[in-house]
Amino acid sequence: MAQGACMAMEDGVTLGEALRVHGNDWTQALELYQRSRVARTARIVLSGRETGRIYHAKGVERLVRNDLWKGRTPERFYDALEWLYGWNVGNCLAT
Repeated sequence: MAQGACMAMEDGVTLGEALRVHGNDWTQALELYQRSRVARTARIVLSGRETGRIYHAKGVERLVRNDLWKGRTPERFYDALEWLYGWNVGNCLAT
């Protein structure tokens, strides 16, 4: 699934939860929704950019990347992205 589609689904779930928490009060729900989504969506965009840069590294940067990843098992390859894939309805709202 494309990154944009996943973010759209997260947006929908988060807005629905914000409405539920605030008894369908749209003003309060939208404020909570914004607080809940702005940092995560910015992190997704910035992380995507940086991940692309690292994956397509050249020269010395590529050598350093390969050395850092040497010996990492496939199960551990995405450890740094657990924050992304661990999202769910139970942790979608800002505290």
